[in-house]
Amino acid sequence: MGIEVMRGKYRAFVFIEVAPGKDRKVAKKLLKYNEIVEVHLITGEYDILAVLEFELYGKLVFTSFQETTSKFVLDKIRRLGFVQDTNTIIPSLSLSKVD
Repeated sequence: MGIEVMRGKYRAFVFIEVAPGKDRKVAKKLLKYNEIVEVHLITGEYDILAVLEFELYGKLVFTSFQETTSKFVLDKIRRLGFVQDTNTIIPSLSLSKVD
């Protein structure tokens, strides 16, 4: 088993704070977006962790990925009802296991 740099598909992690008792409702809304591949209800400062995935083959990847992610969070996630705050994490390098 080896490790390789992930190419083509890029992920971002968005921590989301929602109004009390609305975490499941927001989670279901998030899963309707193709760009969101996972949603986790979590404890602590934030209520939800959403994993975004974008395919950006043949584009200026880092700049485009940051812009694409920011636009998605601002235009889609932050406009959902009951969302109070977000914190977006964009990895500078992503590695995955390969057989």
